[in-house]
Amino acid sequence: MDQTVVYNGQVLTLTRFWATGEPCLWITDPQQIGMPKMEFVGGHPDEYCIFLKNLTEAELAQITSLDGTPLDIKEERNDMERGEHHGIN
Repeated sequence: MDQTVVYNGQVLTLTRFWATGEPCLWITDPQQIGMPKMEFVGGHPDEYCIFLKNLTEAELAQITSLDGTPLDIKEERNDMERGEHHGIN
């Protein structure tokens, strides 16, 4: 299941990119397309995401739950790459 997270002051969806299965942060608002490292990834105008592999360890550490609890994104990313899931599809 997708997880709503906060990164760089923005609410995004932590999910897998539909075409490759890579973990990414998906936009929830069209105004987010200008965020650093945001990429256009689809045929529809609202298909933008930030791939976790493009974030530094410091940037990954900035990803939190909605209540501000830090997420172990490194662990989530490794699990996703191995095909394991902890609440994220």
